[in-house]
Amino acid sequence: MKKTKQALLILLLTALLLSQASAATMVSPRYRLKTLWTRPIARTTTDGALSASAADQVVAQVNAERAKAGLSALRVDAELTRAAQVRAREIVQKFSHTRPDGTAWNTVSASAYGENLAMGQKTVDKAMAAWMSSTGHRANILRASYGSIGVCCYVSGGVTYWVQLFGK
Repeated sequence: MKKTKQALLILLLTALLLSQASAATMVSPRYRLKTLWTRPIARTTTDGALSASAADQVVAQVNAERAKAGLSALRVDAELTRAAQVRAREIVQKFSHTRPDGTAWNTVSASAYGENLAMGQKTVDKAMAAWMSSTGHRANILRASYGSIGVCCYVSGGVTYWVQLFGK
């Protein structure tokens, strides 16, 4: 019954957000960051939901932080994005840089050289603030040798999980 209510709520919210999505796409790119969160969740899985718009916002904020530091922007990499989605589902089971099967986080993809995780922050701004206030996470975001990124925002059981994977 609980899953049925959740599914109904997601459908209602999606319908509401879809009606706003067309207005959001008409906003100039300069102000688009403020409207991306109104886009509907991209894909629902059996145990949670992925938010492509939140992931896009994370990439934009990472690149803004890199620009402030005089670094080049990271490009979104499909393989890192796929791997970030895998890791997001894994950290629901075990919030750790070690995978649930006991292997290291970087075994998720040969393209992954750095990983940032967060859990519980309900907005992009809060997740980014947490990462930027942590020395190790900030170092990953601002590492000059990184050239690509994959991001996942995953909501499961009412908790939001965030993954950034960095590549060369």
